[in-house]
Amino acid sequence: MIYVNIIIINIMLWVGLSYFWSFWTHKVFKPWRWLELKKRGLIKSDVARGERTYKDRVRYYAYFFCMEQVERAETAGSFVMAGLEDAELIGLLRSQCPEREMWAIGPMEATEVTLTHENCQGEVSNEPVSVDYVDEKEVRRLMPESGRNHVMKGGVAELVGKVTGPVALAAIDCVEYEGVTAALDHLRPLMSRGGMMIIHSYNHTWDGVRRAVDDFCAKTGDGIVPLPDMYGSVAIGIGK
Repeated sequence: MIYVNIIIINIMLWVGLSYFWSFWTHKVFKPWRWLELKKRGLIKSDVARGERTYKDRVRYYAYFFCMEQVERAETAGSFVMAGLEDAELIGLLRSQCPEREMWAIGPMEATEVTLTHENCQGEVSNEPVSVDYVDEKEVRRLMPESGRNHVMKGGVAELVGKVTGPVALAAIDCVEYEGVTAALDHLRPLMSRGGMMIIHSYNHTWDGVRRAVDDFCAKTGDGIVPLPDMYGSVAIGIGK
């Protein structure tokens, strides 16, 4: 019995330390720019709440600072989100910049895709993977029908061509080569000078995303900046 009590006490200590460590680091390890804007009251309250609970704060900050950059530069154009795996990021942009026109395009339901994967021995296999795109009802709750909000359910490759410019911020969060390529090919010419593009899942697992970005940049000469978020993203700043 004494050993059981020791194990229970250790588990309780570990849970307590984990909680207080998370609570403490939430207050300490933040970008200085975020803290400055929050102190000045320039971050909307629901955006600040979202930062506390979102699973990948680096990605959350990346969205926020790309948005803040185009706002600070007064870059003309809409916000475009293609793919839509995270409702919280839709809420961030829609809440912080309610006056911007915004496009949301994606399957908006769980979708099965085929993943081509190469293991350490160089063996290539194709395996089905389920991608949990954000639900359509949640998207429409965050972006109720209006002249500023455009919600389109379906494949990115088929629908992204309906987006009209100019575009200030584009986020591409789909996992197939065709969708990423179609989004980049259509949106890049619509981007305003000073605009920003973010492409998610640029990693060894989603080979189609990485190949699409590399092929596109080889063609256009655009450079990418890797972002240190959980699943790998890259940013492209539009200078021309």
